[in-house]
Amino acid sequence: MASLLLSGCKHAKRDVNQLFMKENGYIPAAEIRHFKAYYTLKGDVALVLQAPVMKDYSNYDFQTQIFPAGVDILIKNRDGNGHTRVQADKAVLYKQTELTELIGNVKITGEKGESLTTGRLFWDRQNEHLFTDSHVRFQRGDEYIEGTGFDSNMRFSNARVNNVEGVFHIKTGK
Repeated sequence: MASLLLSGCKHAKRDVNQLFMKENGYIPAAEIRHFKAYYTLKGDVALVLQAPVMKDYSNYDFQTQIFPAGVDILIKNRDGNGHTRVQADKAVLYKQTELTELIGNVKITGEKGESLTTGRLFWDRQNEHLFTDSHVRFQRGDEYIEGTGFDSNMRFSNARVNNVEGVFHIKTGK
Protein backbone atom coordinates (compact mmCIF):
# COMPACT_ATOMS: atom_id res chain seq x y z
CA MET A 1 0.00 0.00 0.00
CA ALA A 2 2.86 2.39 0.81
CA SER A 3 4.43 1.90 -2.59
CA LEU A 4 1.17 2.88 -4.27
CA LEU A 5 1.02 6.06 -2.22
CA LEU A 6 4.63 7.00 -3.00
CA SER A 7 4.12 6.21 -6.66
CA GLY A 8 1.00 8.36 -6.71
CA CYS A 9 2.89 11.32 -5.17
CA LYS A 10 5.67 10.98 -7.72
CA HIS A 11 3.18 11.19 -10.60
CA ALA A 12 1.35 14.11 -8.96
CA LYS A 13 4.61 16.08 -8.70
CA ARG A 14 5.36 15.43 -12.38
CA ASP A 15 1.83 16.53 -13.33
CA VAL A 16 2.14 19.74 -11.28
CA ASN A 17 5.53 20.51 -12.91
CA GLN A 18 4.08 19.95 -16.40
CA LEU A 19 1.08 22.19 -15.61
CA PHE A 20 3.39 24.90 -14.22
CA MET A 21 5.60 24.79 -17.35
CA LYS A 22 2.54 24.89 -19.62
CA GLU A 23 1.24 27.98 -17.80
CA ASN A 24 4.56 29.80 -17.23
CA GLY A 25 7.06 28.41 -19.74
CA TYR A 26 10.39 26.86 -18.92
CA ILE A 27 12.19 28.24 -15.89
CA PRO A 28 15.98 28.60 -16.24
CA ALA A 29 18.34 27.13 -13.66
CA ALA A 30 20.17 30.48 -13.75
CA GLU A 31 19.85 33.87 -15.36
CA ILE A 32 22.92 36.08 -15.58
CA ARG A 33 22.98 39.77 -16.53
CA HIS A 34 26.06 41.38 -18.15
CA PHE A 35 27.43 37.93 -18.98
CA LYS A 36 31.08 37.63 -20.00
CA ALA A 37 32.90 34.31 -20.35
CA TYR A 38 36.46 33.46 -21.31
CA TYR A 39 37.22 30.07 -22.87
CA THR A 40 40.80 28.88 -22.87
CA LEU A 41 42.76 26.43 -24.96
CA LYS A 42 46.09 25.21 -23.60
CA GLY A 43 46.22 28.10 -21.14
CA ASP A 44 45.53 30.86 -23.69
CA VAL A 45 42.26 32.75 -24.09
CA ALA A 46 40.69 31.35 -27.27
CA LEU A 47 37.22 32.87 -27.13
CA VAL A 48 35.46 35.71 -25.31
CA LEU A 49 31.65 35.65 -25.23
CA GLN A 50 29.68 38.68 -24.05
CA ALA A 51 25.92 39.11 -23.75
CA PRO A 52 23.48 41.34 -21.90
CA VAL A 53 21.58 38.26 -20.63
CA MET A 54 22.27 34.52 -20.47
CA LYS A 55 19.59 32.03 -19.42
CA ASP A 56 20.87 28.58 -18.51
CA TYR A 57 18.46 25.68 -19.00
CA SER A 58 20.79 22.89 -17.86
CA ASN A 59 18.01 21.72 -15.52
CA TYR A 60 16.16 20.08 -18.45
CA ASP A 61 16.91 16.92 -20.43
CA PHE A 62 17.82 18.87 -23.58
CA GLN A 63 20.24 21.38 -22.08
CA THR A 64 20.59 24.84 -23.62
CA GLN A 65 21.94 28.26 -22.89
CA ILE A 66 19.93 31.06 -24.47
CA PHE A 67 21.14 34.60 -25.09
CA PRO A 68 17.84 36.39 -25.84
CA ALA A 69 19.29 39.92 -26.05
CA GLY A 70 22.19 39.15 -28.40
CA VAL A 71 25.80 38.01 -28.32
CA ASP A 72 29.21 39.35 -29.24
CA ILE A 73 31.85 36.62 -29.59
CA LEU A 74 35.54 37.17 -30.24
CA ILE A 75 37.35 34.03 -31.43
CA LYS A 76 41.13 34.18 -31.48
CA ASN A 77 42.89 32.21 -34.21
CA ARG A 78 44.84 29.17 -33.06
CA ASP A 79 48.10 30.57 -34.38
CA GLY A 80 47.62 33.72 -32.27
CA ASN A 81 47.42 36.00 -35.30
CA GLY A 82 44.06 37.65 -35.89
CA HIS A 83 40.55 36.89 -34.76
CA THR A 84 36.99 36.38 -35.94
CA ARG A 85 34.07 38.35 -34.49
CA VAL A 86 30.54 36.91 -34.36
CA GLN A 87 27.49 39.03 -33.53
CA ALA A 88 23.78 38.19 -33.51
CA ASP A 89 20.48 39.40 -32.01
CA LYS A 90 19.96 36.04 -30.28
CA ALA A 91 21.90 32.80 -29.76
CA VAL A 92 21.12 29.33 -28.49
CA LEU A 93 23.87 26.92 -27.42
CA TYR A 94 22.76 23.29 -27.55
CA LYS A 95 24.90 21.38 -25.07
CA GLN A 96 24.40 17.79 -26.35
CA THR A 97 25.07 18.58 -30.01
CA GLU A 98 27.68 21.33 -29.41
CA LEU A 99 25.87 23.45 -31.99
CA THR A 100 25.23 27.15 -31.60
CA GLU A 101 22.30 28.68 -33.43
CA LEU A 102 22.71 32.38 -34.21
CA ILE A 103 19.49 34.22 -35.03
CA GLY A 104 18.74 37.71 -36.36
CA ASN A 105 21.21 40.13 -37.93
CA VAL A 106 24.03 37.60 -37.79
CA LYS A 107 27.35 39.12 -38.77
CA ILE A 108 30.73 37.40 -38.84
CA THR A 109 33.85 39.39 -39.60
CA GLY A 110 37.07 37.51 -40.38
CA GLU A 111 40.69 38.43 -39.77
CA LYS A 112 41.19 39.79 -43.31
CA GLY A 113 38.08 41.98 -43.27
CA GLU A 114 35.81 39.50 -45.02
CA SER A 115 32.28 39.40 -43.65
CA LEU A 116 29.17 37.26 -43.73
CA THR A 117 25.68 38.53 -42.97
CA THR A 118 22.56 36.39 -42.69
CA GLY A 119 19.40 35.97 -40.66
CA ARG A 120 20.26 32.55 -39.25
CA LEU A 121 23.46 30.54 -38.97
CA PHE A 122 24.59 27.36 -37.24
CA TRP A 123 28.07 27.02 -35.78
CA ASP A 124 29.46 23.56 -35.06
CA ARG A 125 31.98 24.52 -32.37
CA GLN A 126 33.70 21.14 -32.22
CA ASN A 127 34.42 21.01 -35.96
CA GLU A 128 34.78 24.81 -36.42
CA HIS A 129 32.15 24.67 -39.16
CA LEU A 130 29.57 27.31 -40.17
CA PHE A 131 26.44 26.56 -42.19
CA THR A 132 22.97 27.81 -43.06
CA ASP A 133 20.23 27.36 -45.62
CA SER A 134 19.15 31.02 -45.27
CA HIS A 135 19.96 33.96 -47.54
CA VAL A 136 23.56 35.18 -47.07
CA ARG A 137 25.84 37.96 -48.22
CA PHE A 138 29.56 37.19 -48.19
CA GLN A 139 31.90 40.12 -48.83
CA ARG A 140 35.64 40.51 -49.42
CA GLY A 141 36.73 44.06 -50.17
CA ASP A 142 34.52 45.46 -52.94
CA GLU A 143 33.47 42.00 -54.12
CA TYR A 144 30.41 40.30 -52.75
CA ILE A 145 28.41 37.16 -53.30
CA GLU A 146 24.79 36.66 -52.32
CA GLY A 147 22.91 33.41 -52.29
CA THR A 148 20.83 30.97 -50.36
CA GLY A 149 22.90 28.61 -48.24
CA PHE A 150 26.44 28.81 -46.92
CA ASP A 151 29.10 26.37 -45.74
CA SER A 152 32.59 27.22 -44.44
CA ASN A 153 35.27 26.81 -41.82
CA MET A 154 35.87 29.61 -39.29
CA ARG A 155 38.64 31.23 -41.35
CA PHE A 156 36.48 31.38 -44.50
CA SER A 157 39.32 29.66 -46.40
CA ASN A 158 36.86 27.21 -47.96
CA ALA A 159 33.67 29.32 -47.97
CA ARG A 160 30.92 28.17 -50.31
CA VAL A 161 27.75 30.14 -51.11
CA ASN A 162 24.90 28.26 -52.79
CA ASN A 163 22.48 29.62 -55.44
CA VAL A 164 24.94 32.44 -56.15
CA GLU A 165 24.42 35.94 -57.49
CA GLY A 166 26.66 38.97 -57.02
CA VAL A 167 29.55 41.08 -58.29
CA PHE A 168 32.76 39.31 -59.22
CA HIS A 169 36.05 40.60 -60.55
CA ILE A 170 37.48 38.22 -63.11
CA LYS A 171 41.17 38.38 -63.97
CA THR A 172 42.00 37.75 -67.60
CA GLY A 173 45.26 36.46 -69.01
CA LYS A 174 46.00 39.69 -70.90
